[in-house]
Amino acid sequence: MKYIPTVLFTTWLALCGAASAFAAGAFGLELGADVSQYAHGEKPVSERWQLSMYEVTPPSPDSRFDTYAVDTYQGKIIRIMASSPDDVSVDGAATLGVLESLKDELEKRYGEPSLSLDEVEDAGDDLRGYLADAGGLEVLEWNFSDADKKADRPGAAYVFLAGSETDGGGQATYCTLYLESPDYPALSDQAEQMERQNGEEPQDE
Repeated sequence: MKYIPTVLFTTWLALCGAASAFAAGAFGLELGADVSQYAHGEKPVSERWQLSMYEVTPPSPDSRFDTYAVDTYQGKIIRIMASSPDDVSVDGAATLGVLESLKDELEKRYGEPSLSLDEVEDAGDDLRGYLADAGGLEVLEWNFSDADKKADRPGAAYVFLAGSETDGGGQATYCTLYLESPDYPALSDQAEQMERQNGEEPQDE
């Protein structure tokens, strides 16, 4: 099983076509759209206060990814997530390939990132173990100020690398892209506050 930081997802095996991740939103998924517009699991994968996460099937899947999910607030999409397949190679070549293609594409669209962690490729011979020990790493980030906000931009974009356990007990790596609406941070903070008020253990992001 694969995790997109702290949340369990099943891996979807069927993909069709290779479309640009950023045409018509991301994979055809639009921030702010109602989740009912898209094929998704009947029940949320997780729930926090009024935030619900669903696995979805995007209208235009991208061959770099095999797992897609969205966070919703009152049924509206506030965060889009896509993860690459598990890469069991020692050097994480396929995962790093996804990272490089995303970096090139995102830089062309959004300009220079506010965070770019290039040294991840020098993590050592066993990238899988490094990422698993580190609990995953945020390697790219774009946070747009009000002056930078445009209709075709999310509130923020992030790319993470992470390690995971395979079904056979081994280790793998994968790459996850996050696109967040401008409202996501405040809503996530509010969900955490409500969990604390209700005596629940807040879920990590």
